[in-house]
Amino acid sequence: MSLEIPFPEAGQFPPILVERAETRAYRRRERHLGFAVCFWAAIVFLYTPLLYLIFQAFLVNPNNWHSGFTLQWIIKLFQSRSFWDPLFTSLQIGIGSAALAVTVGTFGAVGLAPIMDMLPIGLQALILLPILLPEVITGLSLLLFFLLSRIELGFVTVMIAHASFSASFVYFIMIEQLRKIDPQIGEAAQDLGAKPSEIFWKVTLPNIVPGIMGSALLAFTLSFDDFLISFFTSGAGVTTLPLKIYSLMRIGVSPELNALSFFMICLSTSLVLVLLSKEQSRKWVLKG
Repeated sequence: MSLEIPFPEAGQFPPILVERAETRAYRRRERHLGFAVCFWAAIVFLYTPLLYLIFQAFLVNPNNWHSGFTLQWIIKLFQSRSFWDPLFTSLQIGIGSAALAVTVGTFGAVGLAPIMDMLPIGLQALILLPILLPEVITGLSLLLFFLLSRIELGFVTVMIAHASFSASFVYFIMIEQLRKIDPQIGEAAQDLGAKPSEIFWKVTLPNIVPGIMGSALLAFTLSFDDFLISFFTSGAGVTTLPLKIYSLMRIGVSPELNALSFFMICLSTSLVLVLLSKEQSRKWVLKG
C-alpha cells in the first residue's frame, strides 16, 4: 500500500510560504542586478581609456576634439623606423625569452611534479619568489649579476632576464596542467615497455600542449610589456618598445605614439580572438 501525498494546487499554498518565496526571488534579483552593475562599471572603467586613446589616434590635433579626423598619424607611423626597430627588438626578445622560459619551466615541472608533495617548503618558496619580488629588486640583482660575471649588457642579457622571472609563471601553469593527467596513462605506457623519454614525448607532451601554448603566450606578454627589468639589463645598444615609449613620454605624448598604441591594441585584440576561436573550435571537435 503506497502512501500518496497530494500536491497543493495553485492558490492552495499558505500565504506565508508564498510571501517568503516572493521575498527570496526579489532578493535574488537584487543580488544579480548588483553584480551586473559592478561588472559593467568595471568594464567601463577598464576600457574607457583605451577607447579614448583610439579616438585620439585619428584626430588631426589630439588636443582639440573639434579638429577633425585623419589617417596621417597612422601613415606616419608606418613610414617611421624610430618605432619599428624597437618593436621588432621587443618581438625578438619576447619570442626568445618565451621559448627559454617555457623550456625551463616545463622540464622543471615535469621533473618535480611526481614529488611535488614531498618538496620542502623552502624550495617551493624559492620557485615562487621571482613572482613575488618587486621588479626593481629583480632588475637590480640581475644587473649586478651580469656586471660581476663580466657579461656585456645587450640583447642576450635582456632575453635571459625576462626568461628568469617568466619561468616561474610557466612552472606553476605546467604543474596544474600535469595534475590533470591521469597517472595511470604513464604507468600503462611503462608496463608496455616504453622508456621514460618515450613516455614524455608520446604521452605527457601531447597532453600538456594547451598549457605550453598558454604559458608561452603569458611569457611573451610579460616580456613584451616589461619596462623596469629591460631598463636595468638592456645597456646602451638595445631599445625595446617600452623603453622607446618612455623616452618619448618624457618630452610629451606625440600623435604617432597614439597611433602606435592603436596598432598594438588591434594586434592584441586579434591575437585574443584567434586564440578564442581555436579554443572554441577544439571544443566543437571534442563534442562532435
